[in-house]
Amino acid sequence: MERNHHDVIVVGGGISGCFAAATAATAGLDVVQLERKPREQGGFIACGDAIKSPRDPQKYPGPIDMDAIADDESVLVDNNIDQIEYRDEQLGVRKILPYETGSNVVDRYEFGQRLLEQAAEHGVTQHYDTVVNEVTQNGRVTGVKAVRDGDPVSYEGSVVIDAAGAQSILQDMIEFETLETPSDPTFEVPHYTHFGSAYREIIETDEPVEYQNAIVGKPLEELGYIWYFPRTPTQINVGLGFQMNKPPIPLVDRLRRDVESRPEYGGATVAERFGTANKLGSAIALRRPLDSMVAPGYLATGGAAGTTHPITGKGIRGAAYSGYSAGRAAIEAIEDGDVSEAGLWEHNRWLYRDHGEAAKLASWDAYNVAASALEVNVLRALTALLPETELREIVGTSTEVESLSAKLLVGTGILKNFVAEYRRDTFDALGVSLGALSDAVLTVRKTRDYVGTYQKQYEAYPADPSTFDRWRADRDRIDQGFYDALELSPSEYKY
Repeated sequence: MERNHHDVIVVGGGISGCFAAATAATAGLDVVQLERKPREQGGFIACGDAIKSPRDPQKYPGPIDMDAIADDESVLVDNNIDQIEYRDEQLGVRKILPYETGSNVVDRYEFGQRLLEQAAEHGVTQHYDTVVNEVTQNGRVTGVKAVRDGDPVSYEGSVVIDAAGAQSILQDMIEFETLETPSDPTFEVPHYTHFGSAYREIIETDEPVEYQNAIVGKPLEELGYIWYFPRTPTQINVGLGFQMNKPPIPLVDRLRRDVESRPEYGGATVAERFGTANKLGSAIALRRPLDSMVAPGYLATGGAAGTTHPITGKGIRGAAYSGYSAGRAAIEAIEDGDVSEAGLWEHNRWLYRDHGEAAKLASWDAYNVAASALEVNVLRALTALLPETELREIVGTSTEVESLSAKLLVGTGILKNFVAEYRRDTFDALGVSLGALSDAVLTVRKTRDYVGTYQKQYEAYPADPSTFDRWRADRDRIDQGFYDALELSPSEYKY
């Protein structure tokens, strides 16, 4: 078996893997990046393709030159997106949620290709057609074994960075309980119900769509949504996703049924890539970021660390900054000669405290928990009634979260006035009573209070592992209080 020795082994050729690998390599470390696809297919993954503020160094830190990527017309194919539209056509609802700083849609394949090219330019060794099938460990994670171009090969190093995406295969292979940690393992493998299943197609229309400046979302019959994201006025990323804690949906058939019912898609065709229809599916994390993203010799990043938006499933930005954080933590740990849990802890601390975006994602997950506790038809009716300012906060289109402490704008006393704006018989057709709507409004009120409580808890994330158990126990008590406030049974608890 061929053996390879490197300082850092990055498993995954996606966004977080490229940001992690490039960051570590820029410091002079010997970095190898393993990707299961062939070189020409790197970056070809299922994605909604929406990206916000690509030139913002706070959101995309590190050596990857995002300005160059944003200037590449083959990557940033639609920079005219200035709003989210929420539509519930059965209820006749259309809500406009403007972006404060604008958004963009990328060609995800071209974006991935440019990231891989930049990682290589920064000195990263890249091995394609490499499928990891084992993780090696001896008190800490020491490397991986794989099959490369059909031949077995092993990789040994100081740090393994897991950029293998949601439901990472590495997390299933590692025996975390046997790693050397001062107390019980801080790393917990997520449950499958914490993920969503998604599918998308790239379709081409004869005429420009009227929502070419917006990314459009529609509710599904289960907890999830259908999207239409224009890459150009006539090339649309259409897809859908749902949470795996709900009954399964036949994704391909359900999307096809919706597309065929829409006049603007009459005569549309599915675009091709690599000589076949551009259709892809994937899993996405719909949960709060992991309590701890580190273990001895191991760092999780991107989807493997749960840094996607827990409601919308947006993950490009979270993958980028968490990848940078993992590369940064690997540099410090290797320079200090300490790749223990404590030596790698800076990854957790920076994401939750210094950068802080992980704390926001963790707090917003409360909305996901609350939504899962409601019947889908009640949730649809409630969303139709909520003011657009409230929805902007929940889906994260605002750059500030100052309204988290404000009172809910819809009160039960004026609920009837809002209901009067819509057809009463439509709500009756959904089987939604005014009492159920009132209860749902109260649920949102309670949830908003807990969002603020969670935010404060995560902003106080421990600076080192010594106080982590106490911090997590306090967070678990917040969980229990939230479950009790929502009157959930233990079988309905998310965590």
